[in-house]
Amino acid sequence: MSLQSEQLVLGIDGGGSKTRASLARISSCNEIQIVGQGFSGASNLNATGLAAASEQVQLAIQRAFEAAEKPSKIFAAISMGMSGAGRAEERQAWLNWAQENNVADRIQIVTDAETVLAAGTPEGFGVALIAGTGSLGFGKNMMGEEARAGGWGYLLGDEGSGYQIAIAAIKAILKSVDGRGSETCLQPAILESLGLEHPNELIRFVYRSENNRREIAELSKLVFAAAEGGDHVALEILQYSVEELSVLVKAVVTRLDFSGAGYALALTGGILIHQQDFRMSLCERLSQLQIEPSAIECVDDASLGAVRIAARMLNKGA
Repeated sequence: MSLQSEQLVLGIDGGGSKTRASLARISSCNEIQIVGQGFSGASNLNATGLAAASEQVQLAIQRAFEAAEKPSKIFAAISMGMSGAGRAEERQAWLNWAQENNVADRIQIVTDAETVLAAGTPEGFGVALIAGTGSLGFGKNMMGEEARAGGWGYLLGDEGSGYQIAIAAIKAILKSVDGRGSETCLQPAILESLGLEHPNELIRFVYRSENNRREIAELSKLVFAAAEGGDHVALEILQYSVEELSVLVKAVVTRLDFSGAGYALALTGGILIHQQDFRMSLCERLSQLQIEPSAIECVDDASLGAVRIAARMLNKGA
């Protein structure tokens, strides 16, 4: 069958750092084949506003069709897993956008955590933990009950995220300058990385724009490097981050009563995907808390979970 004669679905993974669109075709026997992917910038509407966020989503969709070498067209179903869509009004804003732009016959708006869970667990049940620029714990049990913890944004939460790790490092540097904290190799490493000469210039870097969270979060890589070199300040920051993320998982596991039955754990975000020692420390802490998962899957592409959700819509005749 040609691409045009099969049903097309689209899965969107819209995050605080980047957006990915996966275009897939569904065969008559419900097999899923990814035929094109497109990438663009951040699409968290709470961070960038709906206009800027939707522009990035549209760009990712366009690039997915270009990768498939096919002209853009209306597809059968779209599932949008969007960071910042945890509340009804935010989901409605995305639904309105999708309907006004006539992007698909069937539309479902979910959070980015739901697409991670769909991508990383066999049946879509278990716990998803995100730790990238921001952080969030989300879970769903076999009865369809859902629970989430964290995800309150960089000012009120995002514990254990790349952003908060970097901010903790900057705070540690400033405390060291004051004589209120220990010396750390994070100071020369971060200043050199940013092209700064003095710690007081960090103030301008942090406050110059409300939209540079990703740039700040990138500094977390220097914290991991310092920890590998034995810097005790960096090690303390990462230990605290592990604890915060384990608490997110524990809150979800407890509320969904997974403690005795076990659960599948889907992990995503740059902190968990790329920092193996950090991920192992988290798993060890979950074991200490007696909430060790029965299975763990690292999800590098949550848009595939969105594709699965879109395919299920077709199967259900939604």
